[in-house]
Amino acid sequence: MREPAIYVAVGDRTYDSVSWSMGGILINGYDGTLSAGSLLTITAIGGERDDLTDVEVRSRVVRGDSGQLVVSFLDIDERAYNVLRSLMERKMQVLREG
Repeated sequence: MREPAIYVAVGDRTYDSVSWSMGGILINGYDGTLSAGSLLTITAIGGERDDLTDVEVRSRVVRGDSGQLVVSFLDIDERAYNVLRSLMERKMQVLREG
């Protein structure tokens, strides 16, 4: 079993990542104009690109370069917390199974 991916929607785009935690995410494929210190809101999150849960996750850009955006979560709503917790449980299972 491979490490679970996570998908997030920012604006009208959906991005993926395998590098994420309960506190932030490294977004792949970003080609926008946000830079370090910029604020953004993640509006949907999930473990499958076509099965996202509507959320409101206020976030701040830590850094952005080479098509990647490193984001720190500032405020996570209950729906986002539940999705992240579920995906974290899957992630921990993958690590235990080695």
